Formats: sequence, C-alpha cells, structure tokens
Amino acid sequence: MQRSTKWLLSLTAIGSLITGVIFTLHGFGVNLTDSAPENLYLFLHILGVVAFLGNIIITGVWMIWAERSKNQDVIKFAVRGVNWADVFFTVPGVFLILDNGVILSEKHGGIGTSWITAALILFTISGIIWVLTLIPAQDKMVRMSTSAAALPKNFYNILHRWYFWGIVATILPLISLVLMVAKPKLW
Repeated sequence: MQRSTKWLLSLTAIGSLITGVIFTLHGFGVNLTDSAPENLYLFLHILGVVAFLGNIIITGVWMIWAERSKNQDVIKFAVRGVNWADVFFTVPGVFLILDNGVILSEKHGGIGTSWITAALILFTISGIIWVLTLIPAQDKMVRMSTSAAALPKNFYNILHRWYFWGIVATILPLISLVLMVAKPKLW
C-alpha cells in the first residue's frame, strides 16, 4: 500500500471516530451549537463543501487531461497527485461537512428532517463508493505508476473504471448540495 493511501485511510479512521462522537452526542440531545457561534459551524461546513467538491471534480479533470496528453510521466504524476489531493482536501472536506452539518442540523429539525436525511444518505453512498472502489483503484494505479517504466495496459482499464465510479461518487454529493440549499420537504 502506498504511503499516500496509508495517510488517506488513517485520516479517514481518525475523522470517523470524531464524527462518531459528534453523532453520539447529537443522539443524546447535546446541543453543540452552544459551544461556538453558529456562523463558525456554517463557515467550516461551507469550507468543507468547497474543499471536498472542488477536489473530487478537479482531480477527475486532471486525470482526463493527463491521459489525453498520452505522456506517461504526466499520467504517473497526476495519479500520485490525485491520491495526495484526497489526503489534503477530500478527507478533511468530508469531516468538515459531516461534523459541522450534524451540529447545524439542529437548527433545521435534526438529522431526521427529510432533506437532511436524503442528503446524508446520498453523501454516505458516495463515501462507500470512494472507500470500496476509488481508493483501491487509486492505490493500484499509484503502485503501477511507480513500479514500471511504462504503464501496463490494465492501468487504463482501472483508470476508466475509476472515471465511471468517480462520476457516480461526484453526482451523489452534488445532489446532496442541491438538497442542502433548496431544503425541500421530501416526506
């Protein structure tokens, strides 16, 4: 496993623990909005959205441009860059979104509110796709790009599957974003 993937998984585990504590406190009725100004939570939530969505969109674009260059050195560099970008932007973005979103949900009726629940489900499905499909694919591509002078043919098969699942994992949180902004009553 590549060093960037180890960092990615470690930060994800730490963030999951923190989020678990926040969800548990929320479940026990602890109102965390009293601990800091609401605008701070809103700022951190929006910062998380910008970091998360910005990164998952731009890394897909980077990889497409890198592949279109047909320059294997560019492709290899882009693959490593995508993995490290997830460490620095995607993972912190996920937890800024989740943690501050849970805290802010109190103002809108809590996690059980229909649009919050729907957005959280879509965000979670995206996360599952990322953990089960995209991270392993990225790790394989990084390993392939560092172990051989030329990229093996199956590298491109993995990359094209990564594109497909990356598009799915990007559309779902974009729909979540629409739900968070529009706040429709779904049920």
